[in-house]
Amino acid sequence: MSESNKDDDIHSKSPESFVESGVVSESTKDLGATYSDEEDVKDVGNYVFCAFMMFGFGSLLPWNMFLNIAFDYYTMFKLREESGHANWFASNFQNAMTICAQIPSLGFSVLNIFIALKGDLTRRMGTCLLIVQSMVFVTVLFIYIDTSSWIPVFFVVTLISIIVLNASNGLFQNSLFGLASPFPFKYTNAVIIGQNFCGTAVTALAMLTKAASDDIQMRANLFFGLSSVAVIVCYILLKVLKKLNFYRKFGELKPSLNSVEGEEASTWSNIREAFSKSKMQFLNIFLLFFVTLALFPNVCMYVTDAKKGEKHDFVVSEKYFMDVVVFLNFNLFAFIGSLMANWVRFPGPNTIWIPVVARFWFMFYFPAANYNPMDFARAYPVLFGSTWLFVFNICIFALTSGYLSSLIMMYAPRSHEDPKIQRMAGMIASFSLILGIVVGLSFSWQIRLFITGYA
Repeated sequence: MSESNKDDDIHSKSPESFVESGVVSESTKDLGATYSDEEDVKDVGNYVFCAFMMFGFGSLLPWNMFLNIAFDYYTMFKLREESGHANWFASNFQNAMTICAQIPSLGFSVLNIFIALKGDLTRRMGTCLLIVQSMVFVTVLFIYIDTSSWIPVFFVVTLISIIVLNASNGLFQNSLFGLASPFPFKYTNAVIIGQNFCGTAVTALAMLTKAASDDIQMRANLFFGLSSVAVIVCYILLKVLKKLNFYRKFGELKPSLNSVEGEEASTWSNIREAFSKSKMQFLNIFLLFFVTLALFPNVCMYVTDAKKGEKHDFVVSEKYFMDVVVFLNFNLFAFIGSLMANWVRFPGPNTIWIPVVARFWFMFYFPAANYNPMDFARAYPVLFGSTWLFVFNICIFALTSGYLSSLIMMYAPRSHEDPKIQRMAGMIASFSLILGIVVGLSFSWQIRLFITGYA
């Protein structure tokens, strides 16, 4: 049988059939050795699936809340002088926040691949959640403290908390994908479903609170309070998860000949083995998120219905155009895309690069649409002025982002038979994802410079 035919056969099967057909090795089957051969351990009530989905949701919620309220709360309120005038700290907070968030997340994702770990990954994840919770608590404390007389200090403290929060988040997410990798396909996808739903929920909450109240302190308190609750729920679920038989069957790797006294160490040989079969999936996930983050949100959010100086004339009012057409639209369709991957798995691992590369069309379309970056004039004419065409493209852009990211993150670890290498492949795929985000966000500024004639 040709390699491509094998691909089609593999991705057309249900997740459970991988174990039954022998695609997953004997080492995977041995994970359930403590149970009798006759006992078919199932995820009763889908508790483990829901837990992974909550981990995906809860791990991103604090940072998503931070991002969503950053402009109104920090730039326009907390970092302003008592007179209300803007200063250097307010003007540069968004850029500083992005750098402080992504670089530590990337760095700790790399570190996590090489850290030797005794026991299971949940121990490391629990520590990360405690650190995230402490940073959320510090953020809440500052809401009702007047910082107008010591803005530089508050600016630095806030950036330090962002660094710690995202370093812990990067470590948690990297470990989470590693933890989910030995499970059937849909459990890796559960993480991505939770992450994409998080964006949808936060956008909807932001719109509701904006319509209900102009009290920015109340909104900040609500946002970070809900983040704290989500982190606590995730921590409790980590403890409960380890008591479930289905989790113990796949999640608790047994000592093998490749480990010393049960110590699960990340080695160069494991990394090389993970790259040997999954390198194309690592490249695919990097390119996918590079394109996505190069355009969303930094380019898409500045696409408007009308050119500068012209009257807004669209079914969605100008006040909510960005919230509805860009953020809600993107997050909703990315969520739908990740859900679709639970039932539809096409194309296969060897051909998924085709739609990934095809998405580079959006790198041309969105800057050539009615993209009008704030305080800058376009140096090139608008080629695609239709707002409805923009709505259609952002739907496809988001749908393919959610769908393809789910498929690739499922395919990457399943290229291997050894559960330990599957876990390593999941971690490297998570690192590739974050690397794509960092490089994509950096490239978005180059797009602005090019369109405005500064490049």
